[in-house]
Amino acid sequence: MRDGTCVGIREIRPGDAHALRRLVGRLSQRTVYLRYFGPMKELSEKKARHFAEVDGKDRFALVALDPDDEDEIVAVVRYDREKDSDNAAEYAALVEDKFQGMGLGVGMTRHLIEAAKENGIRHFYALVLHENRQMLNLLRALDLPEEFRWEDGAEHVAIDLRN
Repeated sequence: MRDGTCVGIREIRPGDAHALRRLVGRLSQRTVYLRYFGPMKELSEKKARHFAEVDGKDRFALVALDPDDEDEIVAVVRYDREKDSDNAAEYAALVEDKFQGMGLGVGMTRHLIEAAKENGIRHFYALVLHENRQMLNLLRALDLPEEFRWEDGAEHVAIDLRN
């Protein structure tokens, strides 16, 4: 990270579902709202399993581990290939509050892009609330061609991964 702290990053595993639930439980209400577009008291066990059980090709995710406790996840980036597209995927990222603004999300996203390219993904898209400046800045920091349009109360950001 920008402050020199080394954070372990690895592919998500099915056994990470409980750590994902704990991560969401540590988030501020604002971070939850910006990521999930509304309040959420907890991540359900079913949803956590869905997020943790990926196939590594059409659904792929990376997690960052707390440098002080590698049993805890502090960030996750993921993509889910669109069902009606061979080369486009929805992108999402979530970084624990105390790790935000330190370059972790951008660094992890760069690794995610490499995996996506290897799996034939050529475009990411993300729905981002207009007030989520950190996420919009993260997407711009990738320095890839992007296109913004307003959709259902959020910014629809399309990113071309081919560069």
